Amino acid sequence: MQTSEWVERARMLAPAVEKWRGTAEQQRHLPHALFEVLRDAGVFRLSTPRAIGGAEVDELTALRVIEELSRQDGSVGWNVMVASNTATIASYLPSTGLKTLYQGGANTVVAGALLPKGEAHPVPRGYRLSGRWTLASGCHQAGWMVACSTVMEQGKPRLHPDGRPDLRTFFLPVAQCDLLDTWYTAGMRGTGSHDWHVTDVFVPEELSFPLFLDGSSTPGALLVKDFSAYAVARVAAVALGIARDAIESLLALAKTKVPTVSTSTLATQHITHERLGRAEALLRAGRALLDETVSELPYTPAWNVGLSDEQRAAIRLAGAHAAHNAAEAVDLMFNTAGTAGIYSSSRLERCFRDVHVATQHINVAPSNIEMVGQHLLGLGLHFRR
Repeated sequence: MQTSEWVERARMLAPAVEKWRGTAEQQRHLPHALFEVLRDAGVFRLSTPRAIGGAEVDELTALRVIEELSRQDGSVGWNVMVASNTATIASYLPSTGLKTLYQGGANTVVAGALLPKGEAHPVPRGYRLSGRWTLASGCHQAGWMVACSTVMEQGKPRLHPDGRPDLRTFFLPVAQCDLLDTWYTAGMRGTGSHDWHVTDVFVPEELSFPLFLDGSSTPGALLVKDFSAYAVARVAAVALGIARDAIESLLALAKTKVPTVSTSTLATQHITHERLGRAEALLRAGRALLDETVSELPYTPAWNVGLSDEQRAAIRLAGAHAAHNAAEAVDLMFNTAGTAGIYSSSRLERCFRDVHVATQHINVAPSNIEMVGQHLLGLGLHFRR
């Protein structure tokens, strides 16, 4: 399928998303009926490897679909974005593990993240895993969970020859995990990004692989600083979609709202014209730089082509720039709406809350822009201080 066909497929989901978005907000996760509609449309297999029946679309296609779904509802776009990321992570599994993970089909959803927590203890044919992890977006519809942990030996972290801790990524059936009711937030409430934990659960060797946060990598290992280059753009696409929703919502409101002590609608007022124009420019500029930068990233089915520091810096800059442009555009629309935008019945109210939660993500945080400034000054490209 071409990009336009995927985007049109996503647009066709708008009635179902509209029907269930309020329920998702109340339940703090996607209703099962909405999940089934999204699953049947194939959006959860966007980045699933072709080897097991996935679509494995090009990156710009994934961004456009995520952006369109986020325009319909930020939480829906976020869940699809995370599922795309975890599918990319899963592609690093050995073939036997990948087949086990997707034995239920290419629409299988994996929830979790690469935040190193917990402990993994080596045992014959695998590891015994214990720990608690956060921000498992989409865990209610997931068949599997993914976690990153430190391998422990004799009570201490096992080290690689270069002194780095031995980190591994693990995949577990969701039935073996305890989901904790922790997702009470200002925005993105429908994502179901709860905490979860396991205690002494066995994970076979073929359902894990090594992970490095920084430095050099080895064959079969995931290097987070390179994977993040792709994750950055997908997170930014969610913010762009929310900003488009805010602009469209303000356009609709402006035609009918007459502000207090005014005699004409918002649509006739110069400040509305200026803010709408500025918001549109912010959104388009953010997307343009993001698309240009993403189109220059290497693409391979295994997602394992190493990036240069110049490429890593460029995508971090483009992602953070796009996300914060989107947040600024939403703020402009929210402020223009006046009191009409503060009620929970307003789409602008939801856009305001959602975009400011989305931009808290580490991949689009302002520190990424600072990081690029350091790189430009020849001070190195550091993931975190």
